[in-house]
Amino acid sequence: MVEDSKLSLLLTSFLSLVLGITLIVSTEDLLISINYVLVCIFAIVGVIQIIGFFISKQYKKNTYNQLILGSVFLWLALFIYIYYTMLIIILPIIFSLYSIIMGIILIIKYFDIKEITKIKYKRYLILSILSFILGVVLILKPTLSVYTYFKITGVYIILVAISYFIEYIHSLKH
Repeated sequence: MVEDSKLSLLLTSFLSLVLGITLIVSTEDLLISINYVLVCIFAIVGVIQIIGFFISKQYKKNTYNQLILGSVFLWLALFIYIYYTMLIIILPIIFSLYSIIMGIILIIKYFDIKEITKIKYKRYLILSILSFILGVVLILKPTLSVYTYFKITGVYIILVAISYFIEYIHSLKH
């Protein structure tokens, strides 16, 4: 169980680093490519869920969860494909919500670690404060371009990745 936790920390750190770097170097072509990849993923998952529903041996006893989930994924794929520009407009709101939620998680983690180990991990407190500031700035400055949001959020996510990696290194010592 402890090894799974350590591996999870390492993978979270690596994936956060990749996401942060991707957001920093993002261009319009990358956004369009990500849009098409998301459309394909959602459509494939939707089709698989619907086919799985009809192939199921217990067709009569099924609660229609797979059919509903498949339909939702197909509608989501269609929505993302058609309303791509609208999604770009609401991305700042999504980033600000992510940043504020991340700040809450980090402040809770700070107090949990402080209670359990009596050691103050100031990086969680600092990242929490930065996260709240980032969330507020993203809400109050909607005139920034989406690429600026990507770069700001990318730098923040890289800081989170470094924090997770430091925690991973610390867990190896204990």
